[in-house]
Amino acid sequence: MMMMFSSLRSSRRRPSQVFVLLTITLFAFDLTSFVVAAAKAPLPRTSSSKTPPTDSTDFIDCNDPCNGGDVNYELIASVQTMKMNFGNYTYRGRTFARPNKKTGQIPEGDSNHMGPTMYVKPGQSLYIKFRNELYPEQTKNISPNPVEIYDYWSRLVVPGEKIKYQYYKNPVSSPELMEVDENNLPKSFDATNLHLHGLDIAVHMFDPVGTHNPEASHIAIDPGQCYCYKFQIPNDHPDGMYWYHPHLHGSSAIQLWSGMMGLLYIQGTFEQELKTKYNILDSREFVIWDPIFQDITNKTTDTDDNNHHQHQHPQHNIEVDEFLLGQTTLSKIHPFLVNGEITPLFDNVMVNQILHLRVLCATIENENTFIIYKYIEGKDYSQADWKTESIPFYQIASDGVTYTGNPIQRNIIVVAGGQREELFLQFNETGKYVISQQGIQGMQFFDMYGHPHDQLLAIINVVDDNQNDIDNDDVEAEEAEAEEALSSSSSQEQQQPSNIDIPNMIFTPGYTKEETIHSHQIVKTEIIVFSMGANRNQVPFPQYYVNGHSYSPNEINFYANPGDAIEYILINANHNVHPFHIHVNRFQVKEMGSELSTDKYPVLAEVMNFTENVWRDTVVIPPNGRTRIWVQYKNYTGKTVFHCHFLAHEDTGMMATLFIGAPDIIFHWQDHIPLLIGGGIGIIVDDDNDHQITLWLK
Repeated sequence: MMMMFSSLRSSRRRPSQVFVLLTITLFAFDLTSFVVAAAKAPLPRTSSSKTPPTDSTDFIDCNDPCNGGDVNYELIASVQTMKMNFGNYTYRGRTFARPNKKTGQIPEGDSNHMGPTMYVKPGQSLYIKFRNELYPEQTKNISPNPVEIYDYWSRLVVPGEKIKYQYYKNPVSSPELMEVDENNLPKSFDATNLHLHGLDIAVHMFDPVGTHNPEASHIAIDPGQCYCYKFQIPNDHPDGMYWYHPHLHGSSAIQLWSGMMGLLYIQGTFEQELKTKYNILDSREFVIWDPIFQDITNKTTDTDDNNHHQHQHPQHNIEVDEFLLGQTTLSKIHPFLVNGEITPLFDNVMVNQILHLRVLCATIENENTFIIYKYIEGKDYSQADWKTESIPFYQIASDGVTYTGNPIQRNIIVVAGGQREELFLQFNETGKYVISQQGIQGMQFFDMYGHPHDQLLAIINVVDDNQNDIDNDDVEAEEAEAEEALSSSSSQEQQQPSNIDIPNMIFTPGYTKEETIHSHQIVKTEIIVFSMGANRNQVPFPQYYVNGHSYSPNEINFYANPGDAIEYILINANHNVHPFHIHVNRFQVKEMGSELSTDKYPVLAEVMNFTENVWRDTVVIPPNGRTRIWVQYKNYTGKTVFHCHFLAHEDTGMMATLFIGAPDIIFHWQDHIPLLIGGGIGIIVDDDNDHQITLWLK
C-alpha cells in the first residue's frame, strides 16, 4: 500500500478559510497576535508497505575501492579498548579510532577515542569509505541485550507486535508493561551510518546520498558492510571547523556516547589569514564530550516469573581525586571529558600571545558553560562570580562561519551539543588558568541524578618566552634540557607583538553581507514546537515530540521549494534547553527569548546572547522559550531532517523529515498541536479545505 498524504496546499490565506485570532503574550516580545488554521480531523498516519531499496549503488563490496575523490578517507567503526588519562582505568566502546599496527592498542593521549581528522578545501570532492566492523548480534532492530551501556533499555520485552517497557513502581511492586513508540526506541546499536555535521553538501541521511525518494529509508550500514560516501564541496563553502558522527535513528546517541566522532576542517582563507596576517600559529582543539561510564565488573542478572530480565546493576562512576584540583564531588557524577581526558593540561601557552582555541561541544544530553579564571590554590570555582572574576576572551567564528565584523568579547559562553566556537585567548601574566564548567540551576547542566554540577574542564599553563614550566620529576635532566630547547625554539617561531589589538581584527567572513536574508524574501512562517511526554518515573527515557508527534521515518513533515526563504519559530515547551539542528542548510538567528527570569537564572541571558543575523547550523532554543531563524534553501534538494541535537532526544522522537523540492504528495502533522506558549494553549481551528497550519505574525 502506498503512503497516504494530504494534498499540498498553499500557505496563503483564502477567503473560504475559517480563522480565530489568539492574542497572547509570547515571552518578552512584541509579537502578540497569532492566526492559526488547521485540519478539521486528524490525518491518517499510515506507513508504506513498500520494501525499501536494498541495491543502493553506494553500498560497495568491502574489497572494492572508494578513492575517486580529490580527497579520500576510510572510516572503520569497531569496538576498541582505550586507556584513560588517570589511574588504571580503561573503557571499551565503539569508536572510529584505530589501534597501533605494532601494538594492537589505541595510543594513549588526548583525543584517543576520536576518528581521523579530515581536511578538505572548497571545490574539492571528498570520498569516504565507511567500513562497519561492529558486533553483528546487535543489528537487526532488536532491543539491547544485557551488555549494552544503558542497562535500563535491556528490560524491553516484545509481547506480540508491540514493544513495551517493563517497569516497577516505587516502592517496588509487581511489574507492569507500558507501551512505547517502537519507531523511537533505542535499538540497533551496531548498525550505523555517517553525518557530516554543518557541511553545505548533498543530503545524506537517506539511501542513496542525494535521494529525492520520499519513501527512502535511512542509510543503515550493518556489521560487515561498506558504504562509499561521495561529496562535492562547493567552491564558496565557508572554511572552518566541522565534525562527523553517526546518525542512524535509534543508535546515534549510544554511538556518540561511546565515542564515534571526528573533526573535519574546510581549509581556506581563514587559516591563511591567521598565520600570514596576524601570525597566530598556536591553534588547539577543545572537544567537550559527556560519556557515561559503567563498571561492569559486578553486574548480575536475575529473571522474574515472566522470564523478564531484572538487572541488579547500580551505576558506578569512575573515582577521581587529588589531580582534579580539589574537585571532591566529581567522583559522584559522570564527568565531562575534553579531548578524551579529564581536565587536560594545555601547556606552553605563551604570555601575551594569542591562543586560537577551536571548541566543539560533542555532548549528547548536556550544555556547557565556558569560563576562564586565574587559578588560585584552594579556590572553590563553583562559587566564583563569572561576571567580575573571569578572564575575557573573544569569539571569531561560530559553527564554521567566520564573523562578518570584529571579534566579540565575552566572559562566558554556553555551548550545546553540535555547536562549535572559535575563540581567541590572550593572557598577560604567566601562571595557571582554569576553564570552568559551572552547573546552573534551571538549565540542562544536570548529572544523572538531576542536580547541577561543576567541573574544571581544563588547565592552561601560561609561560614566558624563556620559561619551561613543566613539572615532571620523572624526566631525566638531559630530556628536560632538550624539551626546554624545543619549547624555546617553538616560542620564538610563535612570538607575536604584545600589543595585538584583537577587537579590531578583521577576517574574510564566511558569508558576505550580500548573502544576508531579507524580510521581503520570506515566503512563509512555520512553527516548530519541541516538547516531551511520558512519566520518567515509569520509563527510563521520555518520549520527545516535534509539533506533538514523535518521529516517523516514512512521513514527510515539512517541505521547502528550492530558493525558498522560510521563517521558523522554534518553540521549547520544556524547562530545559533543546539545541535545534537542521541538516545541510545553515540559517540566520533573528531573535531569542524565554519566559524564565534572567534575574533568577543569570546565565540564561548568556544563552540568549547572540549577534543578530549570525549564521549557525545548530542553535539553542531556551527553556520555556523560543528562537526565530531564517533559512534559505539554495543549493541542494531531497529528503533530509531537522532535530534536537541532544541525540538522546532525537533517538526517542524529537526529529522531523524535511523535503526540499516539494514532491507531488505531502504529509503535515498539523492536526493537533499544543503550542504551550506563554503559559497558554494555542487552540487549533477547524478548516474544511486545508490540512496545513498557517501562522501569520503581526
